[in-house]
Amino acid sequence: MHCRTFREFRQGTAQVALPVAFDTSLPDVSIHLSHTLDGDIERQWNQLVGDTSVFLHSRYIHALGELGDQLNYRFAWFMREHEMVGIAAFQLTYAESDDASSNIDGQGVFSRIASKVLRNRKISFRVLVLGNSFATGEHAYRFTSAIENEEQIQLLNEAMRQVKAAEKKAGERISATVIKDFYPEHFQEADRFGNHGFADFFVDPNMILPLKNEWTSFDDYLMALTSKYRTKARAALKRSESLEIRELTVADLNELRDGLHALYNQVYDRADFKLGKLSADCFFNLKETLTDCFTLKGFFLNGQLVGFQSGFFYNGWLDAHFVGIDYEHNYRHAIYQRMLYEYIRMGIESGAERISFGRTAMEIKSTVGAFPVDLKCYIRHRKKAPNTLLKLLFGYVKPSEYHQRIAFKKRELEDLEV
Repeated sequence: MHCRTFREFRQGTAQVALPVAFDTSLPDVSIHLSHTLDGDIERQWNQLVGDTSVFLHSRYIHALGELGDQLNYRFAWFMREHEMVGIAAFQLTYAESDDASSNIDGQGVFSRIASKVLRNRKISFRVLVLGNSFATGEHAYRFTSAIENEEQIQLLNEAMRQVKAAEKKAGERISATVIKDFYPEHFQEADRFGNHGFADFFVDPNMILPLKNEWTSFDDYLMALTSKYRTKARAALKRSESLEIRELTVADLNELRDGLHALYNQVYDRADFKLGKLSADCFFNLKETLTDCFTLKGFFLNGQLVGFQSGFFYNGWLDAHFVGIDYEHNYRHAIYQRMLYEYIRMGIESGAERISFGRTAMEIKSTVGAFPVDLKCYIRHRKKAPNTLLKLLFGYVKPSEYHQRIAFKKRELEDLEV
């Protein structure tokens, strides 16, 4: 991660006392738990993360660490003598759904019964997330090559149990543990979580757009599209001509805080399943803390904020983050479509190799050239009997159905690698 400045983070008073360190089933490795990252531990943590994930870097964590009851971090690091050989970031938050049946496959007797029982039923429960609730991809943990995969799973499982035990002792019971997200090349390794009572399930795929080195301008990208999708792109750009798009400064965020919050909520409230919630203050913290790694653009119509888009640059990726949209103006002015093309323009101009668009609105993202990459997660209930039912239920959870569009010319597809 290549950020030049960051704001000092001030951690609030911890509510749960965690043990400083404890032994593990690996005799030469100890686990250390904490609410904070600072000093030499923070330096070693960031060194181990390197450029692989902005979402595991302490600067990002510090920016999100002020979300109060919406999200709390717990950190684990694994030491062999005086060497840090692994790290893991846990988030404590709430999982919510307005319709718990929305992603259950209706095939089979059990799934039909479950779908009927859960239809239009609102649920909310406290979860421990190994990974990032607000980002798509593998941002949960990192180990050095000194720790074999099977040992990693074992150590992570022990750390999860210790965190849950500390929360229970403090009267803050955790209903379930979720581990997210794994790409296909790591499915086999991650399936070892099944040996510790976890059930695996697929979520909607991450829509990823690979960018060619020879695309040095947005026009180069447009010329790689088929005539059909190039026409669609130009039509969206024409409809959005009345929008003023500009990078927002910290000063802008002070003035636009309420507007950003309202636009974010318009998108958030439409989600079937919610895992944690950000606030307008979070965007302020990210902008002030991450500076050159974080982009936040505002979309204005006649001087009024009608949309925003955010993203992170790291390790050859542009990770499209949260957006906010005024749906009253969305169709007429093609706000969301324009955002997708702006991400592509930013990706090309920054020299990114890929754009991670995330796992919503898959079909429209495929119309700009993105391809689906499967994602697998794991879940475990704290009690044995409910966990057995949970495994059955999540066996019927399925990704959303959509029609994948192929936007690029045939000769362009041959060189694209997702």
